[in-house]
Amino acid sequence: MDNKQETTQSGPSPSGSLGAGDTSLPQSSSRTLRSPPSEMEAKSYYAGLPSAPILVARSSTTPWVAPTGPEAYLQTKELGPVGRHAIREVWEDGLGSKICALLDSMKVEWTSIDIVRIGYDEEYTTHTAPVVIWIGVTPASLSGNDGVAVVVKCQEVLEEYNLTDVDVEIRESVVWGSRAYRS
Repeated sequence: MDNKQETTQSGPSPSGSLGAGDTSLPQSSSRTLRSPPSEMEAKSYYAGLPSAPILVARSSTTPWVAPTGPEAYLQTKELGPVGRHAIREVWEDGLGSKICALLDSMKVEWTSIDIVRIGYDEEYTTHTAPVVIWIGVTPASLSGNDGVAVVVKCQEVLEEYNLTDVDVEIRESVVWGSRAYRS
C-alpha cells in the first residue's frame, strides 16, 4: 500500500484588494502570512463534514497534506464543542461584537460565525483539536487574498484578548432559516 502524501504550505502573499485604508494588511504583523489555499485544499480541507464547505482562508500555518498514491484518501474532519477555553469567557463580553464590527468594516458578506473545535479523529481522542472562529461567507463573495487579510485582522483582535491559541477559518456558507409568519 503506497500512501505517499504531498504537503502544500503557502508562503507570504500580498494583501488582497479590499480597498479601504483600514482593511489593508498591517506592515508590522507578527504573524506569518499565508497565501490563499490551493483549489484542491479549498475543496478538500473540510472533508468529512456533511455540508462540504469550501475553504476561503485560514490562520493556521500547519501545512495541509494532500493525499497521493494509488490508495490515497482524504483525512476527514469533525466539528466539536469548545469545552473549557478562555474564549468562552470573553466572547459575549465584547470579543464577538468586535469580530462582527471588523467583518462589517471590511465589507465581508458574512453569513455566520461559530466558535467550534475542528479536527481530525485522533485530535478528538487526544483533546488537541484547535478552537476555531469559523466564519461563513456568501459563496464567491470573498477572494482568497481578501480572506487572508480578514484572517490577519481577526487574529489581531484575538491578540487583544490574549487568545493566541485560537485559529480563524473562513468558509463559503449559505444559511437557511425558517420564517415565522405573522397572523
